[in-house]
Amino acid sequence: MFRGVSIDSQADHHTTTGSAGPRLRPVEVEIEVVDFDAFFARELPRLVTVLTAVTGNQMVAEELAQEAMLRAHQRWNRISRYDLPAAWVRRVALNLASQSRARRRSEHRAMTRLIDRRPLTPSEPTVDFWVLVRQLPPRQAAAVALHYLEDRPVTEVAAILGCAEGTAKAHLHKGRAALARLLEHPEPTHGS
Repeated sequence: MFRGVSIDSQADHHTTTGSAGPRLRPVEVEIEVVDFDAFFARELPRLVTVLTAVTGNQMVAEELAQEAMLRAHQRWNRISRYDLPAAWVRRVALNLASQSRARRRSEHRAMTRLIDRRPLTPSEPTVDFWVLVRQLPPRQAAAVALHYLEDRPVTEVAAILGCAEGTAKAHLHKGRAALARLLEHPEPTHGS
């Protein structure tokens, strides 16, 4: 246990009276600091699952999850005191996934221009749901994965994405609407 001094509210203080009038005296509050190894063991598989759904590639998901956990470890003295350290690590991981996705798209466009031809596409349409989710904008894809894959309520989705609850609801709504359109009318593949 970590013994800290809470200075957030007067409710955490005892009042004493002296010659100068009432004085506030801080009260020690115990804050449980979770062991990082236990946090890592519990959260890494969950994080990889969400990132695999968002990125479509388990190897990329594992790399991103490890990078997010490394960042959490480097800041563990502070992060372990958060109400939801798992939300912090998911936010970091999803931001890394978004950056990785943008970087891969840029690399793909550059390579396509370099070889001066269209990339090969599969001839049969893919009906995998998560392939469709990955076509959504990154925040919508993350909201859908967190809500449906990890069964997180909208309030937690909002906390993880670092946005207001209404914004998280909007991401989910737009994501579901886009998925409905994609499921109803899948995008035609080239060559079919």
